[in-house]
Amino acid sequence: MKRKDFFKNVLLGTTGLLLTKGTAAQKTAGKQKIMLGTVFISGFQYYDGPETENLQEKGIPLQLNRQPHNRYDKYAMEIFTGGAKLGYVPRAENKTISELMEQGIEVKAEIKELYPDARPLGNVKQRFYIL
Repeated sequence: MKRKDFFKNVLLGTTGLLLTKGTAAQKTAGKQKIMLGTVFISGFQYYDGPETENLQEKGIPLQLNRQPHNRYDKYAMEIFTGGAKLGYVPRAENKTISELMEQGIEVKAEIKELYPDARPLGNVKQRFYIL
């Protein structure tokens, strides 16, 4: 089975997420971005998010940190920018992404949208993709 076919089966079969064909803007160094989803950051107001708001722009890369030993959610993933913890991937969205990362697939994330008027809840939307 080809890698592309594998991802189509995994992503479409388990979560119903759509794979995009990709535009020139979605291609990175000859590789096509496969979009996995777009969600708001959970718990943004409880961590370093409000203090880092003025540093955030669309397209800024985010770091994902798996927490397989989290006592509340074994698929939990923290979201960081630089050294600042912004929050978590929402529980309803983290299982597939977590399982891909567990298999060694590099999942990337970036800031997609900012909603400064929605403070302090739900004001940063992130996008997940693989190359």
